Amino acid sequence: MTRRRRQSPPPAPTGLRPRTRVLLTALPMLLLGVGLVVGAVAYRWRVSSEADRLRAEGVRVTAYVSDRAGGQGRGSGVDRIEVSYLYESRSYSTWIPCAGETGCRRTPGPTMDVWVDPDAPGTFVAANGHTDGSLSFLMSWTIPPVGLLLAAVGTILLVLVVRTRDEQWR
Repeated sequence: MTRRRRQSPPPAPTGLRPRTRVLLTALPMLLLGVGLVVGAVAYRWRVSSEADRLRAEGVRVTAYVSDRAGGQGRGSGVDRIEVSYLYESRSYSTWIPCAGETGCRRTPGPTMDVWVDPDAPGTFVAANGHTDGSLSFLMSWTIPPVGLLLAAVGTILLVLVVRTRDEQWR
């Protein structure tokens, strides 16, 4: 009797080896995670420095609090208020977070001070410390941990691809 030689298994239907598939998953996860963390930190830094600059150089204007939304229960979104102000005969209106990290218990008074950038009147910092860019998704405190988690999983998968030998992927 002759022995049959064992043949290698047929290639995967997609044509990509398992190692390549893991690599094509790991790299985007790593890049997306790092991008989210760096983007969130850089955006917070920019908003904070913009607020400091406007407090020092901005023109003080009285804004009117016209509406309040969110913050009424779980999943209701960010507790925010609508502020409107008049600067050089033009009206500006936008939504900003109401107060600190926990929101606000009640709608603030009917007016609040804002410091407006004379060169870009739509840019301001309010008396509660929030700017016109404070409602960006990059300002959410969940973005950096999600980014770190994605980067960690991507890194682990990348290390797995680099450390294992080709024979172990078959």
